[in-house]
Amino acid sequence: MLLIQEIDLTWNKNERGGQYAQARRQFLQAYPLDELPAQAGAAVHHLSFYQNGETFLDASQDIRQSLEQFLPRIGFTQEQTQREIQQRLSFIRRNRLRLFPCIEDLNLTNLSIQPASVGYSISFFYDEHRSGMPYRRGRNQDFQNPSAPLYFKDCLNETAFILRPGQYGRVIWNERRTDYDNGTWYYQLHVCNFIHAFLTQEIKKDMFLAVQPDFEYKQLAVLY
Repeated sequence: MLLIQEIDLTWNKNERGGQYAQARRQFLQAYPLDELPAQAGAAVHHLSFYQNGETFLDASQDIRQSLEQFLPRIGFTQEQTQREIQQRLSFIRRNRLRLFPCIEDLNLTNLSIQPASVGYSISFFYDEHRSGMPYRRGRNQDFQNPSAPLYFKDCLNETAFILRPGQYGRVIWNERRTDYDNGTWYYQLHVCNFIHAFLTQEIKKDMFLAVQPDFEYKQLAVLY
């Protein structure tokens, strides 16, 4: 079984440098599992966080804080506001853990997972349809493979590591994105943790915290 924990941290341009950048250096890169997944080919545990000054809010805290401030301004009563908040929180809880029968069903941004002779090959590539800036260029391991989606593409596409059963790997990258509504820039840090669990291995809540990764791959750019 391949166990995946996706962690996203979002911040705005007012929190780019200084004390706020220092706070981001303390941001945790692994968290306990909320639920224990049933047996499946792969499980994805997704967590989103938002930086507010020097503190970090999870998705539920951010939704609650934002809606409690915004909805009364547009005429929502206190009862309507709380009802809307609970609906949003329920949606977050339902979508935090996703199970897949096999790894071929996974569709992760910037990450490709392929079976290898000894486990799984985890590759990082620049997904031009779903990624922000900067554009990542570099060696493309599928550049001359006409059957590959990235055939003849000028983009980074390389193996981050090969994950054997029982091993733990981490991929970290960042990006700058543009808000569709107002055109302002915002920034994101992405951490993706992988554990290739043995078939008989017990899935514990602290799996991503109990040990350090065997592999760590980084694509950290300077974000303007």
